[in-house]
Amino acid sequence: MCWFHGEGGIGDRYGGSELKCDEVTRFITQLARYKPRIYLGGSEPFLRNDFLAILEHIKALNLPVSFTTNGTLLDKNKITKVVNLGVDHIIFSLDGDEELHDRIRGRGVFRTVTSNIKELSNFGKEKKFNKPLISVNITITPFIIGHLQETINSIKEATQDGVDIYRIHQLWYITPKELSIHQSLIKKFLNCSAPSAACHLTPLSKDINPLVLSNEIFQLKKNAKIKFFPNLNHKDLFDYYSECSRVKYRCFAPFYRAVIKPNGDVKFCPDEWIDDYILGNIRDDAFENIWDSKRARYFRSVILRRKSFPACKRCSWMYSFRQ
Repeated sequence: MCWFHGEGGIGDRYGGSELKCDEVTRFITQLARYKPRIYLGGSEPFLRNDFLAILEHIKALNLPVSFTTNGTLLDKNKITKVVNLGVDHIIFSLDGDEELHDRIRGRGVFRTVTSNIKELSNFGKEKKFNKPLISVNITITPFIIGHLQETINSIKEATQDGVDIYRIHQLWYITPKELSIHQSLIKKFLNCSAPSAACHLTPLSKDINPLVLSNEIFQLKKNAKIKFFPNLNHKDLFDYYSECSRVKYRCFAPFYRAVIKPNGDVKFCPDEWIDDYILGNIRDDAFENIWDSKRARYFRSVILRRKSFPACKRCSWMYSFRQ
């Protein structure tokens, strides 16, 4: 189900071209006066030996920061460090209960991750810190529908209730027909081809039953710890999982956020939906110049006129910034 590292993933395209630690910290220093919220994601952050140094720099500038991790590379030293630094929010990826998660990610991984969550939670409580917020991200797949409550129960038991938020995340995908329409419109309005949107051609999407899922979600909404992303009503959930249903919202993400890719490319559209519309690169120009460039303004003008593109229906930013 992973568009980045799954069967059709494009996660290795930046190999060898990643920003160095000093490039990352210099860029963050440029941004500090704007007081941004920084999210670090896209792959496993602890694969970088300098990840803790990057976190330390962000918190030294008193900026809020969150990141997503698979939880396998945490240890006591890293847990101590992220808590003492005051990292604001850590999101752990868990795909189901122990049997399902280990079937997807490897034997013993569930216990490793939940043990690290438990240790992280306990250490924060010992220090009497209210950070980091600990979330678990559970992606919807056909394997987990009908088993969401028991999945949450198993994680709660394994972590000794160390999780603050359980976020049920709808599957990001596109169908072949939608991809064709999307790329045609991208070519017409933005003069690019969005080739990597094809990484969202996730076969698992065909086996999701929105009626069963909607009924299950209705029951789970009674629990304040359980959140849904996007948080859809019954009709909108059916539209989300229906082919070529119309996108009714306007995306305002380009007015509030930007993505910095591992090689320094700046884009408005995350997750490869419009991957070849590049605004600039932070190695070549200051971010504020890129943010206010002619190319950036043109992208915003297209979004203001069109509201969105077909693939936007299943993009996280559509629901974080919409009108």
